[in-house]
Amino acid sequence: MENYYSDTLREGLRLLYFQADEARFREGVELLEQAVAKGEPHAFYFLARCYGWGDGNVKEDERKAKQLSKEGIRRGSALCVLGADRMDILKGDVREAMAGTLEEAFRDVLAMAEEGEPMAQYAIGLFYFWGDMLLNFQKPPREEFAKYEKQNAAEALKWFRRSAGQGCIPAFRNAFNSVRNGVNGVQQNLEEALRWAETMDGKVDMRDYYHSFILEYQKLKRHEEAIRWCERGAREGISLCMVDLGLVYLYGNRGRKEDDAEALRYFKMAADTGDEYGSYNVGRCLYNGWGCEKDYHGAFRCFEEAHRRGHQASKSYLAQCYFWGRGTEVNYDLAVRMMTALIKERQEYPKELLGYCCLYGKGIGIDTIRGKRLLEEAAQANNGMAWKFLGDMYDKGIGGSLDIPMAVSCYQKAAEKGVAGAAEALGCYKKSIFGKWKRK
Repeated sequence: MENYYSDTLREGLRLLYFQADEARFREGVELLEQAVAKGEPHAFYFLARCYGWGDGNVKEDERKAKQLSKEGIRRGSALCVLGADRMDILKGDVREAMAGTLEEAFRDVLAMAEEGEPMAQYAIGLFYFWGDMLLNFQKPPREEFAKYEKQNAAEALKWFRRSAGQGCIPAFRNAFNSVRNGVNGVQQNLEEALRWAETMDGKVDMRDYYHSFILEYQKLKRHEEAIRWCERGAREGISLCMVDLGLVYLYGNRGRKEDDAEALRYFKMAADTGDEYGSYNVGRCLYNGWGCEKDYHGAFRCFEEAHRRGHQASKSYLAQCYFWGRGTEVNYDLAVRMMTALIKERQEYPKELLGYCCLYGKGIGIDTIRGKRLLEEAAQANNGMAWKFLGDMYDKGIGGSLDIPMAVSCYQKAAEKGVAGAAEALGCYKKSIFGKWKRK
Protein backbone atom coordinates (compact mmCIF):
# COMPACT_ATOMS: atom_id res chain seq x y z
CA MET A 1 0.00 0.00 0.00
CA GLU A 2 3.01 2.24 0.56
CA ASN A 3 3.40 3.11 -3.16
CA TYR A 4 -0.20 4.13 -3.75
CA TYR A 5 -1.63 5.79 -0.65
CA SER A 6 -0.76 8.54 1.80
CA ASP A 7 0.04 7.64 5.39
CA THR A 8 -3.41 8.90 6.41
CA LEU A 9 -5.25 6.73 3.89
CA ARG A 10 -3.04 3.72 4.55
CA GLU A 11 -3.79 3.85 8.29
CA GLY A 12 -7.51 4.26 7.59
CA LEU A 13 -7.45 1.16 5.38
CA ARG A 14 -5.59 -0.79 8.05
CA LEU A 15 -8.24 0.02 10.63
CA LEU A 16 -11.14 -0.82 8.29
CA TYR A 17 -9.89 -3.84 6.37
CA PHE A 18 -6.88 -5.33 8.16
CA GLN A 19 -8.08 -5.63 11.78
CA ALA A 20 -11.38 -6.88 13.22
CA ASP A 21 -12.00 -4.60 16.20
CA GLU A 22 -15.20 -2.72 15.31
CA ALA A 23 -14.43 -0.11 17.96
CA ARG A 24 -11.65 1.16 15.66
CA PHE A 25 -13.82 1.41 12.52
CA ARG A 26 -15.03 4.94 13.22
CA GLU A 27 -11.43 6.10 13.47
CA GLY A 28 -10.68 4.43 10.14
CA VAL A 29 -13.63 6.15 8.44
CA GLU A 30 -12.51 9.51 9.81
CA LEU A 31 -9.05 8.98 8.32
CA LEU A 32 -10.65 8.21 4.94
CA GLU A 33 -12.62 11.44 5.23
CA GLN A 34 -9.40 13.34 5.94
CA ALA A 35 -7.77 11.82 2.86
CA VAL A 36 -10.83 12.77 0.77
CA ALA A 37 -10.69 16.31 2.12
CA LYS A 38 -7.09 16.49 0.90
CA GLY A 39 -8.23 15.36 -2.56
CA GLU A 40 -6.49 11.97 -2.63
CA PRO A 41 -8.11 10.17 -5.62
CA HIS A 42 -8.23 6.59 -4.30
CA ALA A 43 -9.62 7.79 -0.96
CA PHE A 44 -12.86 8.58 -2.77
CA TYR A 45 -13.17 4.91 -3.76
CA PHE A 46 -12.80 3.60 -0.25
CA LEU A 47 -15.15 6.15 1.29
CA ALA A 48 -17.65 5.39 -1.50
CA ARG A 49 -17.43 1.72 -0.47
CA CYS A 50 -18.39 2.71 3.06
CA TYR A 51 -21.54 4.44 1.84
CA GLY A 52 -22.25 1.90 -0.86
CA TRP A 53 -21.83 -1.32 1.14
CA GLY A 54 -21.72 -0.24 4.75
CA ASP A 55 -18.00 -0.83 5.25
CA GLY A 56 -16.86 0.43 8.64
CA ASN A 57 -20.47 0.16 9.88
CA VAL A 58 -21.34 3.33 7.94
CA LYS A 59 -25.03 3.82 7.16
CA GLU A 60 -25.54 3.13 3.48
CA ASP A 61 -26.25 6.18 1.33
CA GLU A 62 -26.28 5.61 -2.44
CA ARG A 63 -26.36 9.33 -3.19
CA LYS A 64 -23.10 9.92 -1.30
CA ALA A 65 -21.55 6.81 -2.86
CA LYS A 66 -22.33 8.23 -6.30
CA GLN A 67 -20.96 11.67 -5.47
CA LEU A 68 -17.72 10.24 -4.10
CA SER A 69 -17.31 7.82 -7.00
CA LYS A 70 -17.89 10.55 -9.57
CA GLU A 71 -15.30 12.85 -7.97
CA GLY A 72 -12.77 10.05 -7.56
CA ILE A 73 -13.19 9.10 -11.21
CA ARG A 74 -12.79 12.73 -12.24
CA ARG A 75 -9.53 12.82 -10.28
CA GLY A 76 -8.25 9.73 -12.11
CA SER A 77 -8.85 6.84 -9.67
CA ALA A 78 -9.12 3.56 -11.60
CA LEU A 79 -10.25 1.92 -8.37
CA CYS A 80 -13.22 4.31 -8.34
CA VAL A 81 -14.17 3.18 -11.85
CA LEU A 82 -14.16 -0.51 -10.90
CA GLY A 83 -15.94 0.26 -7.64
CA ALA A 84 -18.68 2.24 -9.40
CA ASP A 85 -19.14 -0.61 -11.87
CA ARG A 86 -19.41 -3.09 -8.99
CA MET A 87 -21.97 -0.86 -7.23
CA ASP A 88 -23.92 -0.58 -10.51
CA ILE A 89 -23.64 3.22 -10.52
CA LEU A 90 -21.24 3.57 -13.47
CA LYS A 91 -23.85 5.31 -15.57
CA GLY A 92 -25.05 8.81 -16.38
CA ASP A 93 -22.89 11.61 -15.00
CA VAL A 94 -20.70 9.11 -13.10
CA ARG A 95 -19.67 7.44 -16.37
CA GLU A 96 -19.30 10.82 -18.06
CA ALA A 97 -16.59 11.71 -15.50
CA MET A 98 -14.34 8.98 -16.99
CA ALA A 99 -11.41 10.12 -19.11
CA GLY A 100 -10.70 6.60 -20.35
CA THR A 101 -12.53 3.29 -20.68
CA LEU A 102 -13.56 0.62 -18.19
CA GLU A 103 -11.03 -1.74 -19.74
CA GLU A 104 -8.24 0.80 -19.22
CA ALA A 105 -9.27 1.24 -15.58
CA PHE A 106 -9.23 -2.54 -15.14
CA ARG A 107 -5.70 -2.75 -16.56
CA ASP A 108 -4.52 0.02 -14.21
CA VAL A 109 -5.94 -1.75 -11.15
CA LEU A 110 -4.58 -5.08 -12.39
CA ALA A 111 -1.12 -3.52 -12.58
CA MET A 112 -1.47 -2.41 -8.96
CA ALA A 113 -2.57 -5.92 -8.01
CA GLU A 114 0.34 -7.55 -9.82
CA GLU A 115 2.72 -5.25 -7.95
CA GLY A 116 1.27 -6.62 -4.71
CA GLU A 117 -1.23 -3.98 -3.57
CA PRO A 118 -3.77 -6.00 -1.49
CA MET A 119 -6.84 -3.77 -1.92
CA ALA A 120 -6.31 -3.76 -5.68
CA GLN A 121 -5.98 -7.55 -5.55
CA TYR A 122 -9.28 -7.67 -3.70
CA ALA A 123 -10.91 -5.37 -6.28
CA ILE A 124 -9.69 -7.55 -9.16
CA GLY A 125 -11.03 -10.60 -7.36
CA LEU A 126 -14.42 -8.94 -7.06
CA PHE A 127 -14.40 -8.03 -10.76
CA TYR A 128 -13.97 -11.69 -11.69
CA PHE A 129 -16.13 -13.14 -8.90
CA TRP A 130 -19.33 -11.17 -9.44
CA GLY A 131 -19.43 -11.43 -13.22
CA ASP A 132 -18.14 -7.98 -14.20
CA MET A 133 -15.40 -9.53 -16.34
CA LEU A 134 -17.90 -11.95 -17.86
CA LEU A 135 -20.54 -9.35 -18.72
CA ASN A 136 -18.36 -6.38 -19.64
CA PHE A 137 -15.47 -7.92 -21.56
CA GLN A 138 -15.82 -11.63 -22.29
CA LYS A 139 -19.54 -11.83 -23.22
CA PRO A 140 -19.39 -15.54 -24.16
CA PRO A 141 -22.17 -17.35 -26.05
CA ARG A 142 -24.73 -19.02 -23.81
CA GLU A 143 -23.32 -22.50 -24.38
CA GLU A 144 -19.90 -21.42 -23.03
CA PHE A 145 -21.18 -19.30 -20.16
CA ALA A 146 -20.63 -21.98 -17.49
CA LYS A 147 -17.06 -22.61 -18.70
CA TYR A 148 -16.14 -18.94 -18.46
CA GLU A 149 -17.86 -18.60 -15.09
CA LYS A 150 -15.77 -21.47 -13.70
CA GLN A 151 -12.55 -20.01 -15.08
CA ASN A 152 -13.36 -16.61 -13.63
CA ALA A 153 -14.17 -18.17 -10.26
CA ALA A 154 -10.70 -19.71 -10.16
CA GLU A 155 -9.13 -16.38 -11.11
CA ALA A 156 -11.14 -14.55 -8.44
CA LEU A 157 -10.12 -17.09 -5.80
CA LYS A 158 -6.47 -16.63 -6.75
CA TRP A 159 -6.65 -12.87 -6.21
CA PHE A 160 -8.70 -13.15 -3.01
CA ARG A 161 -6.13 -15.54 -1.55
CA ARG A 162 -3.23 -13.30 -2.52
CA SER A 163 -4.93 -10.34 -0.86
CA ALA A 164 -5.85 -12.36 2.22
CA GLY A 165 -2.24 -13.50 2.53
CA GLN A 166 -1.38 -9.84 3.15
CA GLY A 167 -4.05 -9.50 5.83
CA CYS A 168 -7.09 -8.21 3.90
CA ILE A 169 -10.09 -9.44 5.88
CA PRO A 170 -12.85 -9.03 3.24
CA ALA A 171 -10.65 -10.91 0.75
CA PHE A 172 -10.27 -13.69 3.32
CA ARG A 173 -14.05 -13.69 3.80
CA ASN A 174 -14.71 -14.10 0.08
CA ALA A 175 -12.06 -16.77 -0.37
CA PHE A 176 -13.20 -18.80 2.62
CA ASN A 177 -16.94 -18.49 2.06
CA SER A 178 -16.84 -19.12 -1.68
CA VAL A 179 -15.12 -22.50 -1.19
CA ARG A 180 -17.05 -23.33 1.96
CA ASN A 181 -20.42 -22.68 0.30
CA GLY A 182 -19.64 -23.26 -3.37
CA VAL A 183 -20.95 -20.08 -5.02
CA ASN A 184 -20.52 -18.27 -8.35
CA GLY A 185 -18.79 -21.16 -10.08
CA VAL A 186 -16.52 -22.11 -7.16
CA GLN A 187 -16.62 -25.81 -6.31
CA GLN A 188 -17.81 -26.43 -2.76
CA ASN A 189 -15.22 -28.10 -0.56
CA LEU A 190 -15.53 -27.50 3.18
CA GLU A 191 -12.39 -29.48 4.01
CA GLU A 192 -10.35 -27.39 1.58
CA ALA A 193 -11.85 -24.13 2.88
CA LEU A 194 -10.81 -25.01 6.44
CA ARG A 195 -7.39 -26.30 5.38
CA TRP A 196 -6.64 -23.01 3.61
CA ALA A 197 -8.04 -20.93 6.47
CA GLU A 198 -5.64 -22.63 8.87
CA THR A 199 -2.73 -21.51 6.65
CA MET A 200 -3.88 -17.90 7.08
CA ASP A 201 -3.47 -18.04 10.87
CA GLY A 202 -1.07 -15.25 11.80
CA LYS A 203 -1.45 -13.55 8.41
CA VAL A 204 -4.99 -12.23 8.68
CA ASP A 205 -7.10 -11.21 11.68
CA MET A 206 -9.65 -14.05 11.66
CA ARG A 207 -11.37 -13.36 14.98
CA ASP A 208 -14.76 -12.88 13.33
CA TYR A 209 -14.47 -16.37 11.83
CA TYR A 210 -13.53 -18.44 14.87
CA HIS A 211 -17.22 -19.24 15.49
CA SER A 212 -17.62 -20.31 11.85
CA PHE A 213 -14.60 -22.61 12.14
CA ILE A 214 -16.12 -24.16 15.25
CA LEU A 215 -19.46 -24.82 13.56
CA GLU A 216 -17.87 -26.27 10.43
CA TYR A 217 -15.48 -28.54 12.31
CA GLN A 218 -18.42 -29.77 14.36
CA LYS A 219 -20.32 -30.43 11.13
CA LEU A 220 -17.39 -32.59 10.00
CA LYS A 221 -17.33 -34.27 13.45
CA ARG A 222 -13.77 -33.04 13.94
CA HIS A 223 -14.46 -32.14 17.53
CA GLU A 224 -10.90 -31.60 18.72
CA GLU A 225 -10.34 -28.91 16.09
CA ALA A 226 -13.64 -27.29 17.04
CA ILE A 227 -12.70 -27.25 20.72
CA ARG A 228 -9.25 -25.87 19.87
CA TRP A 229 -10.87 -22.81 18.27
CA CYS A 230 -13.36 -22.55 21.17
CA GLU A 231 -10.53 -22.39 23.67
CA ARG A 232 -8.45 -20.01 21.59
CA GLY A 233 -11.39 -17.67 21.07
CA ALA A 234 -12.25 -17.75 24.77
CA ARG A 235 -8.64 -16.85 25.65
CA GLU A 236 -8.78 -13.94 23.21
CA GLY A 237 -11.99 -12.61 24.73
CA ILE A 238 -14.37 -13.56 21.90
CA SER A 239 -17.76 -13.92 23.55
CA LEU A 240 -19.27 -16.31 20.98
CA CYS A 241 -16.38 -18.70 21.54
CA MET A 242 -16.96 -18.50 25.29
CA VAL A 243 -20.57 -19.53 24.67
CA ASP A 244 -19.42 -22.29 22.29
CA LEU A 245 -17.06 -23.65 24.93
CA GLY A 246 -19.77 -23.40 27.57
CA LEU A 247 -22.05 -25.51 25.35
CA VAL A 248 -19.28 -28.08 24.97
CA TYR A 249 -19.19 -28.48 28.75
CA LEU A 250 -22.98 -28.29 29.13
CA TYR A 251 -23.73 -31.13 26.73
CA GLY A 252 -20.43 -32.96 26.69
CA ASN A 253 -18.29 -33.53 23.63
CA ARG A 254 -15.46 -35.73 22.55
CA GLY A 255 -12.55 -34.94 24.79
CA ARG A 256 -14.73 -33.01 27.26
CA LYS A 257 -17.04 -34.46 29.90
CA GLU A 258 -20.23 -32.72 30.93
CA ASP A 259 -19.50 -30.10 33.57
CA ASP A 260 -22.42 -27.76 34.24
CA ALA A 261 -20.44 -25.58 36.63
CA GLU A 262 -17.69 -25.04 34.05
CA ALA A 263 -20.33 -24.33 31.40
CA LEU A 264 -21.90 -21.70 33.64
CA ARG A 265 -18.49 -20.11 34.22
CA TYR A 266 -17.95 -19.59 30.48
CA PHE A 267 -21.51 -18.37 29.94
CA LYS A 268 -20.96 -15.77 32.68
CA MET A 269 -17.72 -14.67 31.03
CA ALA A 270 -19.61 -14.11 27.77
CA ALA A 271 -22.48 -12.33 29.53
CA ASP A 272 -20.01 -9.98 31.22
CA THR A 273 -18.89 -8.79 27.78
CA GLY A 274 -22.48 -7.88 26.91
CA ASP A 275 -23.12 -10.96 24.78
CA GLU A 276 -26.83 -11.81 24.42
CA TYR A 277 -26.14 -15.55 24.04
CA GLY A 278 -24.10 -15.47 27.22
CA SER A 279 -26.94 -13.83 29.15
CA TYR A 280 -29.46 -16.29 27.71
CA ASN A 281 -27.39 -19.32 28.68
CA VAL A 282 -26.65 -18.01 32.16
CA GLY A 283 -30.41 -17.63 32.50
CA ARG A 284 -30.96 -21.22 31.38
CA CYS A 285 -28.49 -22.50 33.95
CA LEU A 286 -30.09 -20.48 36.77
CA TYR A 287 -33.61 -21.47 35.70
CA ASN A 288 -32.84 -25.20 35.52
CA GLY A 289 -30.23 -25.42 38.27
CA TRP A 290 -27.40 -26.45 35.96
CA GLY A 291 -24.14 -26.02 37.81
CA CYS A 292 -25.84 -23.98 40.54
CA GLU A 293 -28.91 -23.72 42.74
CA LYS A 294 -32.08 -22.72 40.94
CA ASP A 295 -32.53 -18.96 40.97
CA TYR A 296 -35.66 -17.85 39.14
CA HIS A 297 -35.17 -14.18 39.94
CA GLY A 298 -31.64 -14.23 38.57
CA ALA A 299 -32.76 -16.24 35.55
CA PHE A 300 -35.56 -13.79 34.78
CA ARG A 301 -33.12 -10.86 34.88
CA CYS A 302 -30.79 -12.69 32.48
CA PHE A 303 -33.60 -13.49 30.04
CA GLU A 304 -34.75 -9.87 30.15
CA GLU A 305 -31.21 -8.71 29.42
CA ALA A 306 -30.81 -11.20 26.57
CA HIS A 307 -34.16 -10.11 25.13
CA ARG A 308 -33.17 -6.46 25.38
CA ARG A 309 -30.02 -7.23 23.42
CA GLY A 310 -32.00 -8.94 20.67
CA HIS A 311 -31.94 -12.64 21.57
CA GLN A 312 -35.15 -14.04 20.09
CA ALA A 313 -35.28 -17.45 21.81
CA SER A 314 -35.19 -15.81 25.25
CA LYS A 315 -38.89 -15.02 24.71
CA SER A 316 -39.64 -18.71 25.26
CA TYR A 317 -38.17 -18.66 28.76
CA LEU A 318 -39.70 -15.27 29.49
CA ALA A 319 -43.09 -16.72 28.55
CA GLN A 320 -42.52 -19.50 31.07
CA CYS A 321 -41.47 -17.04 33.76
CA TYR A 322 -44.60 -14.92 33.24
CA PHE A 323 -46.86 -17.97 33.00
CA TRP A 324 -45.63 -19.64 36.19
CA GLY A 325 -44.65 -16.51 38.08
CA ARG A 326 -41.00 -17.56 38.29
CA GLY A 327 -38.77 -14.63 39.11
CA THR A 328 -41.65 -12.24 38.46
CA GLU A 329 -45.38 -11.99 39.00
CA VAL A 330 -47.78 -14.15 37.00
CA ASN A 331 -48.76 -12.23 33.87
CA TYR A 332 -50.64 -14.24 31.26
CA ASP A 333 -50.92 -11.24 28.94
CA LEU A 334 -47.14 -10.92 28.70
CA ALA A 335 -46.70 -14.69 28.45
CA VAL A 336 -49.05 -14.82 25.47
CA ARG A 337 -47.38 -11.77 23.93
CA MET A 338 -43.99 -13.51 24.08
CA MET A 339 -45.35 -16.71 22.56
CA THR A 340 -47.20 -14.83 19.83
CA ALA A 341 -43.99 -13.02 18.89
CA LEU A 342 -42.19 -16.36 18.62
CA ILE A 343 -44.93 -17.70 16.34
CA LYS A 344 -44.58 -14.67 14.05
CA GLU A 345 -40.82 -15.20 13.97
CA ARG A 346 -41.33 -18.92 13.24
CA GLN A 347 -39.44 -19.84 16.37
CA GLU A 348 -40.08 -22.69 18.78
CA TYR A 349 -42.41 -21.78 21.64
CA PRO A 350 -43.99 -23.61 24.64
CA LYS A 351 -47.11 -24.94 22.92
CA GLU A 352 -48.37 -26.49 26.14
CA LEU A 353 -48.52 -23.07 27.79
CA LEU A 354 -50.29 -21.38 24.89
CA GLY A 355 -52.64 -24.34 24.71
CA TYR A 356 -53.50 -23.88 28.40
CA CYS A 357 -54.08 -20.15 27.88
CA CYS A 358 -56.43 -20.87 24.97
CA LEU A 359 -58.38 -23.43 27.00
CA TYR A 360 -58.98 -21.12 29.94
CA GLY A 361 -58.87 -17.70 28.29
CA LYS A 362 -55.71 -16.58 30.07
CA GLY A 363 -54.22 -13.58 28.28
CA ILE A 364 -56.14 -14.52 25.14
CA GLY A 365 -59.72 -15.26 24.15
CA ILE A 366 -61.05 -18.74 24.97
CA ASP A 367 -60.46 -21.11 22.04
CA THR A 368 -60.85 -24.70 23.21
CA ILE A 369 -60.31 -26.17 19.75
CA ARG A 370 -56.96 -24.45 19.32
CA GLY A 371 -56.04 -25.12 22.93
CA LYS A 372 -56.66 -28.86 22.60
CA ARG A 373 -54.76 -29.02 19.30
CA LEU A 374 -51.73 -27.26 20.77
CA LEU A 375 -51.71 -29.52 23.82
CA GLU A 376 -51.95 -32.63 21.66
CA GLU A 377 -49.08 -31.44 19.46
CA ALA A 378 -46.93 -30.76 22.51
CA ALA A 379 -47.88 -34.12 24.04
CA GLN A 380 -46.88 -35.96 20.86
CA ALA A 381 -43.47 -34.32 21.27
CA ASN A 382 -43.32 -36.08 24.68
CA ASN A 383 -43.99 -32.96 26.75
CA GLY A 384 -45.07 -34.11 30.21
CA MET A 385 -46.79 -30.86 31.15
CA ALA A 386 -48.93 -31.09 28.01
CA TRP A 387 -50.14 -34.52 29.16
CA LYS A 388 -50.96 -33.02 32.56
CA PHE A 389 -52.99 -30.19 31.00
CA LEU A 390 -54.78 -32.65 28.72
CA GLY A 391 -55.63 -34.74 31.78
CA ASP A 392 -57.12 -31.65 33.44
CA MET A 393 -59.08 -30.91 30.28
CA TYR A 394 -60.67 -34.37 30.14
CA ASP A 395 -61.11 -34.43 33.93
CA LYS A 396 -63.17 -31.22 33.83
CA GLY A 397 -64.81 -31.78 30.45
CA ILE A 398 -63.43 -28.50 29.09
CA GLY A 399 -64.42 -27.97 25.48
CA GLY A 400 -66.27 -31.28 25.38
CA SER A 401 -67.59 -34.16 27.43
CA LEU A 402 -65.93 -35.36 30.61
CA ASP A 403 -63.76 -38.39 29.80
CA ILE A 404 -62.33 -40.10 32.87
CA PRO A 405 -60.44 -42.89 31.06
CA MET A 406 -58.68 -40.33 28.84
CA ALA A 407 -57.94 -38.15 31.88
CA VAL A 408 -56.35 -41.09 33.69
CA SER A 409 -54.31 -42.07 30.61
CA CYS A 410 -52.98 -38.51 30.27
CA TYR A 411 -52.19 -38.24 33.98
CA GLN A 412 -50.31 -41.54 33.83
CA LYS A 413 -48.11 -40.29 30.97
CA ALA A 414 -47.49 -37.03 32.86
CA ALA A 415 -46.60 -38.94 36.03
CA GLU A 416 -44.11 -41.06 34.09
CA LYS A 417 -42.39 -37.79 33.12
CA GLY A 418 -42.31 -36.71 36.77
CA VAL A 419 -44.67 -33.75 36.29
CA ALA A 420 -45.73 -32.17 39.58
CA GLY A 421 -49.38 -32.80 40.43
CA ALA A 422 -49.85 -35.70 38.02
CA ALA A 423 -49.51 -38.42 40.65
CA GLU A 424 -51.87 -36.54 42.98
CA ALA A 425 -54.43 -36.24 40.19
CA LEU A 426 -54.22 -39.98 39.58
CA GLY A 427 -54.87 -40.55 43.25
CA CYS A 428 -58.36 -39.13 42.77
CA TYR A 429 -59.37 -42.18 40.70
CA LYS A 430 -59.76 -45.91 41.24
CA LYS A 431 -60.87 -48.87 39.19
CA SER A 432 -64.26 -50.42 39.74
CA ILE A 433 -64.74 -54.15 40.13
CA PHE A 434 -65.51 -54.14 36.41
CA GLY A 435 -62.11 -52.59 35.59
CA LYS A 436 -63.44 -49.15 34.75
CA TRP A 437 -61.91 -45.95 36.10
CA LYS A 438 -64.05 -43.76 38.29
CA ARG A 439 -63.60 -41.03 40.86
CA LYS A 440 -63.00 -42.10 44.41
